Amino acid sequence: MRAVNVEIFGASKAEIMQQWSSVLPGGRFLCQDGVCAMVTGIPLSPFNGVWSEHAHPDAAAVAALLDEVSRARVPYGLKLPPGCEEAVTRLAAARGMAPVADIALMGLDAAGAVGAGLGRVPDGLTIQRLAPERAPRAAAVAAAGFGTAQDIFLRAMTPDLLRLASVRCYVGEVAGQPVTTSLSVTLGSCTGIFCVATVPGFRGRGFGAAVTARAVADGLAAGSAWCWLEASGMGLPVYQKLGFQIIEPRRGWASAS
Repeated sequence: MRAVNVEIFGASKAEIMQQWSSVLPGGRFLCQDGVCAMVTGIPLSPFNGVWSEHAHPDAAAVAALLDEVSRARVPYGLKLPPGCEEAVTRLAAARGMAPVADIALMGLDAAGAVGAGLGRVPDGLTIQRLAPERAPRAAAVAAAGFGTAQDIFLRAMTPDLLRLASVRCYVGEVAGQPVTTSLSVTLGSCTGIFCVATVPGFRGRGFGAAVTARAVADGLAAGSAWCWLEASGMGLPVYQKLGFQIIEPRRGWASAS
């Protein structure tokens, strides 16, 4: 993969989250001194939180945005790159936030995608892009895959979101049963990939990789120079097989439920 400035992905994430929050009732996107925050009111920390793409964010800005997000009275998170000063990381502990498993920012360019088998789909799986009115189908799969209440994803993956020209949402089915999903947003030179999930009982068969690969292929075909995502430890080997490389680790904290 070509050498990349991590700020490319930071700018892409900010732009995508600003657009995503704009179509959610009560959604807000905030930015202060290079630190960003998204507030949706959806009771799951990934949909409410503060992050910085800079290793040396302003502690006062991080504190101010954490205060703002906490006023929504829903679970919220904090994500920081490595190397942040202790004064910043102490802000999480001061608010009773607990460390969560590290994630990795991963990137893939068109050259890296060559030979990664993006067109291969496991036997028995069919993948389709959803029309906006079928957004609840993807939300149900995501909820089952992440083990959370369906209402949470019904509020996050809405028909209004899928109506945005930048958004594509996919569901993979086996014998007519929805089993895997992903969502992508293409803005400018980047495609961000989100909500990759496979329901229990259908994991380990390459379905998550296939629905991610479809998002990558369509993003590159739409003119993206880069595709990126944030991977948990469980997803890391799946994405590496598709050609994604780790750009930078991310430390995370989450508030109490």
